[in-house]
Amino acid sequence: MAKFKIGTLLLLFIWSELIVAQTASEALQYSLTRSVATARLNGIGGAMGALGGDFGAIGINPAGLGLFRKSDFYISMGPAYFQNNSILKGAGNERYDEGKTSFNFNGLGLVITNEPIGSNWKNLSFSLQIAKVADFNQNTYFKGKSAGSITDRFLELSLDPTQSGLIGLDPNDLDDFEAGLAYETGALFDPVGNPNQTVYTTDLLAYAGTAIPKEQLLKTRGSMYDFSIGFGGNYKEKLALGAVINIPTGNFKRNNTYKEYESTRDEFLPFIDLEFKDKLETEISGVNARLGLIYKPIQALRFGVAWQSPGVLSLKDKFNTELSYTYYNGRRDTSLTAYSPDGEFNYRLRTPMQWVLSIAAIGTYGFLSADIDFVDPSTAKYNLTSDSDNPSDYEYEKQLNSDIKKQYKSSIQYRFGGELALSKYRFRAGYELIQQAYKNVDEYNPGYSLGVGYRGNRSYLDFSFRRTKFNQSYAPYSTGNSDFDGNGTIDAPTPLVNQESFYQAFTITFGFKFGAIRSYSYED
Repeated sequence: MAKFKIGTLLLLFIWSELIVAQTASEALQYSLTRSVATARLNGIGGAMGALGGDFGAIGINPAGLGLFRKSDFYISMGPAYFQNNSILKGAGNERYDEGKTSFNFNGLGLVITNEPIGSNWKNLSFSLQIAKVADFNQNTYFKGKSAGSITDRFLELSLDPTQSGLIGLDPNDLDDFEAGLAYETGALFDPVGNPNQTVYTTDLLAYAGTAIPKEQLLKTRGSMYDFSIGFGGNYKEKLALGAVINIPTGNFKRNNTYKEYESTRDEFLPFIDLEFKDKLETEISGVNARLGLIYKPIQALRFGVAWQSPGVLSLKDKFNTELSYTYYNGRRDTSLTAYSPDGEFNYRLRTPMQWVLSIAAIGTYGFLSADIDFVDPSTAKYNLTSDSDNPSDYEYEKQLNSDIKKQYKSSIQYRFGGELALSKYRFRAGYELIQQAYKNVDEYNPGYSLGVGYRGNRSYLDFSFRRTKFNQSYAPYSTGNSDFDGNGTIDAPTPLVNQESFYQAFTITFGFKFGAIRSYSYED
């Protein structure tokens, strides 16, 4: 048999990607957050950076605080539906649709506005707000056939990186979350039993290259919010300035059930079936700042610029796994189940800075607005050793940060929106084009939105509908694409699932204004 060797760094990489949340995809997930606080913001496609006077604008450009004319309070919520259409890459596989409906709390906030006497500052405003910036509620399901098995991954994890061939680690040195469970259940075994040397194999290694039936149900839950404290002012009706301190908070949960099985009896003898489950819960907290300005050369035209600082997220993972394996032992079917201990890991993630450039034209009967967001997820960076002195954590940190730079690029996001004002009624529409952040991918994810609103003397009520579409791919498990027998072909391929996803959200916002600050335009 030809020599086969996997480095310790790769072992760490393929182990952690399935079980815990320190992955490049997690860094992307936390780097592309954006406020969806109000129905007015969502109804115009999020293009509110130069408008101000709305709680949704505070999370885009805090200079909008300077354009509040009265003190204001609001609450916002509504249902959302996430649909994933998934297909396992492989000949003859079908596409499966899986949806998840959730009820979202979008935001709650208070702005206190006052007008300084005898000052060029027309009004100064202070805000407290909690606004939703990410929604993780979705379900994914696929079923089909493809080459390779998750037992290939277990075999890779069992190998001794200092040895050649399929010589493995001592069973007592196998990890507690995957390879160790595989050994306990018989999914991974040593057929020779040499006391001086362990050589592992699997029941499915003899079927390398054969399409094996597999399926997965993946459920993710949770959301992320920005709690913000802001201050803004309006200088001579020409320049608005604002700043907020954001405290991100939230949680992410993942429940994964992955299965492999024979489609006809004795198809992969002695293998019958397996079921691998993993659970993950991540607690999220952090801090970042946002600065902005809005300049009005004339009353009907506004330009906005906003900058969000790099953020620091403190993340805490709690996780465990379970493996059930069934095989024919020559006399009868044998089923064994093994459970991991509960794992826990604390780490940090630095998220990238963001820029937003905006323009808006305002008239008697409404406005048109546009935002361009710039963000570069490739600058996100993990710190896995903030609470750890383990050298392997440092090595994996370097691998992850290198992987982020290799996979991602800067993303430009275009948003356009408008509002028509007829008496006390508002009619809105918006469109967005979000550039995918993956290198070598030039696609844009489109979205559109609609909204209506009513403005009373002191109260207001808004509704919006938003729909976005995007394409993505993911691996139900990852391998090192190993060539176990050294014949030049991959024996441990990584399966790939292609997805077409749709996100639809309704938002309802109710608010009321108080105080005696004069109004300058129809916006109030």
